[in-house]
Amino acid sequence: MNRDHLDALSIDELWALHTDVGQVLAVKLIAAKRDLEERLKQLDQRVDPKELRIKH
Repeated sequence: MNRDHLDALSIDELWALHTDVGQVLAVKLIAAKRDLEERLKQLDQRVDPKELRIKH
């Protein structure tokens, strides 16, 4: 979508586009968060709890 196309849109069309983009980004953010949480869970399972202790 180029600038000329955006300039030709009405306020209502721009708002609808804004809403659609927000929904798409929310879905992608939730999916990315879920993937990161799953990766963190896998990493946590690989770490020996004894190695997590702070040594003085």
